[in-house]
Amino acid sequence: MALAWGRTVMMIVAIAAGVTGIGAVLSANAIASREITRNYLGTAPAAATLELDRADAALAEQVRGRPGITDAQARATLTATMRIGPDEWRTLVLFVVPDFDDMRISTFARESGAWPPPSGTMLIERAARDMVPPGPVEVRLPGGQSRTITVSGTVHDPSLAPAWQDRAGYGYITPQTLAVLGGSATLDELKIRTEATTREGIAQTSRELAAWLRTQGNQVHEIQVPPPGQHPHEGQMQALMLMLLIFALLGLMLAAILVAAVIGGMLVQQIRQIGVMKAIGARAGQIAGLYAVQVLLLGLAAAAVGVPVGTLAGRAFADVVADLLNLNLHSQAVPLWVYASQLAAAVLVPLLVAAVPIRRAARLTIREAISDYGVRQETVSARLTGLSRTLLMALRNAFRRRARLALTLGLLSVGGALFLAGLNVAAAWQRTVDDGMAARRYDMEVRLAAADPALVERIRTTPGVTRVETWGGAPTAAGDVVSTYPDGGHGSFSLRGVPEDSRLLDLPLTSGRWLAPGDTNAVVLNSMAANPLPDAKAGDTLTLNLDGRATTWHIVGTVREIGSPAAAYVTKTAFEQHAGPARDLRIATSDTAAVQRALRDARVEGSNLATAELREAVGGHTFVLIGALVALAVLMAIIGVLGLTATTGTSMVERTREFAVMQAIGATPRTVLGIVLGETVFVGLLSWLAAALLALPVSWMIGDLLGDLAFRAPLPLTISPLALGLWALAAVAGSALAGVAPARRAARLTIRQALAYV
Repeated sequence: MALAWGRTVMMIVAIAAGVTGIGAVLSANAIASREITRNYLGTAPAAATLELDRADAALAEQVRGRPGITDAQARATLTATMRIGPDEWRTLVLFVVPDFDDMRISTFARESGAWPPPSGTMLIERAARDMVPPGPVEVRLPGGQSRTITVSGTVHDPSLAPAWQDRAGYGYITPQTLAVLGGSATLDELKIRTEATTREGIAQTSRELAAWLRTQGNQVHEIQVPPPGQHPHEGQMQALMLMLLIFALLGLMLAAILVAAVIGGMLVQQIRQIGVMKAIGARAGQIAGLYAVQVLLLGLAAAAVGVPVGTLAGRAFADVVADLLNLNLHSQAVPLWVYASQLAAAVLVPLLVAAVPIRRAARLTIREAISDYGVRQETVSARLTGLSRTLLMALRNAFRRRARLALTLGLLSVGGALFLAGLNVAAAWQRTVDDGMAARRYDMEVRLAAADPALVERIRTTPGVTRVETWGGAPTAAGDVVSTYPDGGHGSFSLRGVPEDSRLLDLPLTSGRWLAPGDTNAVVLNSMAANPLPDAKAGDTLTLNLDGRATTWHIVGTVREIGSPAAAYVTKTAFEQHAGPARDLRIATSDTAAVQRALRDARVEGSNLATAELREAVGGHTFVLIGALVALAVLMAIIGVLGLTATTGTSMVERTREFAVMQAIGATPRTVLGIVLGETVFVGLLSWLAAALLALPVSWMIGDLLGDLAFRAPLPLTISPLALGLWALAAVAGSALAGVAPARRAARLTIRQALAYV
């Protein structure tokens, strides 16, 4: 190894890179998984929330004595809007807390400002600082007038998804401030904690409680049971870490194959020495042990570099994840099993992969070893005609050792395939978001406090407006329990009434058919409805709960919808029969500001969402995943090029005497350089073709996983021309650079130096 220090360093760097990737992912996952649980459970999240007509401390006290209930508190949650511009409004979720000093369920921590917030002020969640405008905030409750309150401080509430991802604000107020805003000080939520810890057990306890509440004269509108002990984005984080770990493991395997290739080349170079050692009594086990120790030392050296670097990278990545999920990292300690895994990966994986060439070389007989000339009959390039002698020799050299050619191509192709797959998936994600937004042929969605036909006519005459449609929208549940989180968005399920002549939504069908005029009990489910209804399919009968009433529908189709929670689409007529008047407006316009002004002038009470805000919300949930995929793709490509460099260097060493003979019969250094570069560039081009083909199934598998994670629908297989062009450039340039150094070294050798090489 000391004589080939360049290749030794390259092997150590490659293994260390793989170990660093594994260490970074395992460390970040260990830290983030531990801390997300600690943060979320530290808020004492409600096992269930029951929406009632009214709730107070006296009722909560009674509920605490019910079987299976360990604690109960009354709260309220409202979805208001706040002004963020002259004619722009944004959703503001207000959490009403009667006693800030006696929070036992769904707690949050003070970060700055007065505690509790004075009347007429609100505390905001720290991740919402960029979502809430500075200074006094104009807030409008549903059905109320605009009132102005001030922000008196910030809190940390890790039970919620970050506000900037959902493009909303989170505010915390007292009932007195709610009265200032024009709302009723009556609380309408009952948050409970239960003895049961499974979702089924919690749901059953909640049903029994709801039945008892009804006997006491209370109206129970909805029972919310989110996944117990699970942060809204914990599933996404785990899927992200799993995908990154797969990439890191592939990177380590590439590094291990590189080591095997270099060790194999070293064995070929020293094949006669092995024969001599056997001739003087060395056993196969001793020879194998000699080279195994070399690989072991390489692994230990790589671990010495990769383990600390991987740990530091993992802690840095955990910081990024914590910032994205709005977590506090109480500890960045990495478990011992992570260090042990990195050490085992650094030592055992290269040793196992290198065992094949080591075993093969150690089992050679003395005659086979001494008579080996390092040249095999090559017939592939013999069929090629019309090529220059230099290029023909380059092609022949590439095929002389087909096993090594296959290994080199495998290294570079797998690295390239992962690079292409990362960029293909990024392109597929962007295409999916673009298609999802294009399916929405409207620019604004306005939710009114009450139906207003006169307003619809007024908006139709607003400059820039091309179409206005009135849609229905109401929360629903598949059964009597929903999985909605406290923010009201994650885990939600809604029933939507579609006008029979609608032209503002064009969702692609995945099965069955779309709604037809005259349908009274037909329903079409979007892709996210697979969360509450995993087994639902076209042809099934479905029961949906609407404000405590069971309604029966027939599933006629399913559609792919991007950027929307779970939804069931019915005709507007059917919606109004079961859920009341439709009061949501969808507006196609080229001038959203003009529509905002029209709404303001009409003193319309409601919330609105621009499609651009929705796009940002969708992108905010997974952009870190795309970035991480691209970063790991680049790492894979680098390891692949390192592999080509190592195998090219080994090949040049083996052929040192051959180059001397070539120069002795008249070959110039330029000819030698051309042969070597032609060989490496040819391998690079072959790897580009192989990588492009291999990237197809890899892109499909990753896109399927990512699409199911984000949209419950696979991402379309997308081939990025940019990725193909970049990898073609990288493969050719990388292979040329990989051959430059060994080619120059071979070309500069004198005939005497080359012939004297042993």
